[in-house]
Amino acid sequence: MTLIIILIALGLDYFVGGLGRFREFNWFISLHYYLEKRLAHYKYWDGTAGLIVLLVLPLLGIFLLLEFAGHYAWIVEAVLTLIVLIYCLSPENLDSRLDEYITAINADDTDAQAKLEAQLINDDLLDEDDDNELAVIKSTFIESHKRTFAVLFWFLVLGAVGALLYRLVEHLHAELKEIRSGFADSNHLLLGVLEWPSTRLMVIGLALGGNLVEALPDWKKSEHFSFEVNDDVLIKSGLGALQYLPAIAVPDRDASYWIDEIKSLINRTLIIWLAILGIMTLSGKLG
Repeated sequence: MTLIIILIALGLDYFVGGLGRFREFNWFISLHYYLEKRLAHYKYWDGTAGLIVLLVLPLLGIFLLLEFAGHYAWIVEAVLTLIVLIYCLSPENLDSRLDEYITAINADDTDAQAKLEAQLINDDLLDEDDDNELAVIKSTFIESHKRTFAVLFWFLVLGAVGALLYRLVEHLHAELKEIRSGFADSNHLLLGVLEWPSTRLMVIGLALGGNLVEALPDWKKSEHFSFEVNDDVLIKSGLGALQYLPAIAVPDRDASYWIDEIKSLINRTLIIWLAILGIMTLSGKLG
């Protein structure tokens, strides 16, 4: 049932347009500021205890709702689980955005390229000498992990509660990343903990879907026992799996070649892990 729910969620996310408008988490950010206004004078709030209080409220609510639905009818629980998973996936389909970018590059539409680059590029990941193509590639590795792979990993581990936990922590991090406080630092650490296993599993999938020989050594070079290097590990190993060599000129290669390649690599990686989950399901190791 777990694999079926994942396949349905990914299928709906891909084929049904406009789901992004339903993925609003402003209620959670508002809840954070509401509680902070009333509890900030308590010393426990600015730290791990405050974060736990904030997260427990929605997570306990969805847990109790699913438990009640399970006692009522399994199909109701399955539908609610599916809804939560779809809600926790990416705010938009990254594949579609990359397709638009590839079309703009091939049409030499510089205005459309600039607009899409502003949407695709995460400035926090860039080095000074990165061009726009490399910036998009780096951002795509990280965004595909945050939007899909990490959510699916925690859904497999903890069900709908796990998927919601990751998405809430990730949204809260985006809201508080410029703030230095015990609460923000605790959330940043929790996000690192949550992303540590899913980034490494995604790297394995990228290596299997791309160039294994280049991906694993790059993983080894960038790996340290730290939650702070998750993005670095994923980017360097991903570039190795992609075999990104822009300096080598190839005749008749489209200008969008590397963007198309990373899009295909991400999709192959997802298919590989879905196939592994299928094997686990058939062997009885996954419900």
